[in-house]
Amino acid sequence: MNSPFRKPAAVPVSCQPKRSCHTHPVVIPVLPHLQVFRQASACKQGGNGADALWTRGSNLVTSFVHGYYHRKYIILHPGPVHVTSKLSMFSQFVADLHQAGRRVDQDADLDLAAHALELLRPLLGFDCAWYGWARFLDDRTTVPASSTLGLPEGFAPFWSTMASQDLVATALRRDRGRVCIYDRGQPRQTDEMAELSERYGIRKWASAIHNRPGAATTFFVSVYRTRHHDPHWDGEDLQLLQCAVDHLFLALQAAFERRNADGPGERATLVVDEAGFAHLGLDRSQGFLRTIWPGWKGDRLPRPLRQAALQPGIHLFEREGVAVNCRKHNEAGRQSNLVRLEFTLLSKLDRLSPREREVAHLLATGATHKQAAQMLGSAPATIRNQTQAIYDKLGIRSRAELASTVLR
Repeated sequence: MNSPFRKPAAVPVSCQPKRSCHTHPVVIPVLPHLQVFRQASACKQGGNGADALWTRGSNLVTSFVHGYYHRKYIILHPGPVHVTSKLSMFSQFVADLHQAGRRVDQDADLDLAAHALELLRPLLGFDCAWYGWARFLDDRTTVPASSTLGLPEGFAPFWSTMASQDLVATALRRDRGRVCIYDRGQPRQTDEMAELSERYGIRKWASAIHNRPGAATTFFVSVYRTRHHDPHWDGEDLQLLQCAVDHLFLALQAAFERRNADGPGERATLVVDEAGFAHLGLDRSQGFLRTIWPGWKGDRLPRPLRQAALQPGIHLFEREGVAVNCRKHNEAGRQSNLVRLEFTLLSKLDRLSPREREVAHLLATGATHKQAAQMLGSAPATIRNQTQAIYDKLGIRSRAELASTVLR
């Protein structure tokens, strides 16, 4: 039975080498999680042809005209390059995206994702779009943060009422390496899909995600055509959409990391949903979190942090020696329930209460319990009790160690 959800069609290979030559594979690094494999020709008269070929990630798109797309790899074959109009436009899109990614460092009001989709719209011929951050569970999809382009603000709330009947979301959950499509006229429907399509005038729909194996969270883009006579999505469109989503996620991640550049081992920043699953910042924060919670792994917060993430403000984990500032993260979309967590290692003195810090400073400068009590208006017995608490929190046993800790 024909499925309405299909993988991007392969681009046929039509290029052939002009004279006999032997070939060998050359690996050209493009992006952290993406490589281009091609068969480079080393012709008898021309030497190794690999040296003259592209080495920059933005030229990844040139593969489409003489290769075929398969998940993480583009397999290229020997032969001349035939540039198409879409190839040229996509190459310009990638260049503009990375330029905008650098501008966003100085312009906090620039919505990088919205800007990118406006650039992509004429290339893929879509009328409106929905994009944001999703979490896949075994039987459902949640979208904690998203924005729309050319759609009413009520689109995401309405979608949430019928998410379990979304055929596209179901297909993406089952096979995250696919670009999934939907047509209003296709035989397979649900009442909810039909209602969503009619309400917002959607005739054709294509969705892609940036797949991170093993992670529950993902970045997604859905694009829509709204006219009855609009053509079906072709293989090239779907390939370009997938690559655009991958580029866009990496640009968003890089911008986030630049904005939140932290000292080594001292700070970390994460963006999580209300269930404690990380959407941004996990790669850089994993090492930091594991030094505090050694047994922790995965993309969900350690259990002690999940409750704290639901309460805005600063939370002190004195035993672990870390402070966590929790606040709403509005940069992820116009409709966002994501939370930004900023972790800071506590110094030993940060573990003391304000009164304990006062007592510690007086004792470290030579005051007796009685003198400290007089200065602070407390009883000597109270000061002695506070002194013992100070020693316990700082892990010290003597006045000399206290002075060394406080006065250094």
